Amino acid sequence: MQNVKRIYRRYCWLIAVALVAISSGQDSKDLTLHGKRQGRDTGSSIFEHTYSCKGTPDVFLSDNLTVLDFTIGASTIRDLQKRFPGTLPMKLTEGEEAEEGICLKNQNGAAVVFATSVMGAPDTLTSIYLAPASLIENGRMACKSVKLPTNSFSSKTNIRVGATAAEVSTILRSKVPNNGPFCVAYDVPSSEGPLQHGKGDKLEGFTDFTGAEGIVREGRVKWVKLFGITSN
Repeated sequence: MQNVKRIYRRYCWLIAVALVAISSGQDSKDLTLHGKRQGRDTGSSIFEHTYSCKGTPDVFLSDNLTVLDFTIGASTIRDLQKRFPGTLPMKLTEGEEAEEGICLKNQNGAAVVFATSVMGAPDTLTSIYLAPASLIENGRMACKSVKLPTNSFSSKTNIRVGATAAEVSTILRSKVPNNGPFCVAYDVPSSEGPLQHGKGDKLEGFTDFTGAEGIVREGRVKWVKLFGITSN
């Protein structure tokens, strides 16, 4: 009888261990999947998207590149700091040539990052990211809270988080998918382009490369990057 009890207890223990192992394995799988999911949605993944399409010969309006009256190719990080004292630019990714930016968010979780890079004139904005603060804030990036309405986190032409794919397609003059990534870019001689920094010093053969890229989910923009650089 004692042997039967020992065998029974041993059997129950083995079942318990097996259930814990299965549960732990499932938790680990869920955590791994969750981690990957978060990896796609973190600020760093947004900032790693860099000009993923070629430009089409045409002009991209400067109003498409303007958010909160700050314009890519014209405004500077110093302009941001004058309007929003206490803000400091932070590196958006690893590397010496990584963009540096200032993030602002409101009480509803809307956020914008104004960034500059080695591709632009000193401190001049070369990109603007519009996204929920939850996709931007992490160990590297923190956003300054500001009292601004959510509808102000938008380009002058209404490129914004939550805009429909159809609306953005019209603004960008190019088809944007209902689900997945998009990138629309334009090339134009700098003498005719929308970027204003150093305009009087630009040489023949330089080009303004401007556009927008981001992600659409279920017909709505999840995040978008507006960009503008001058190159030769």
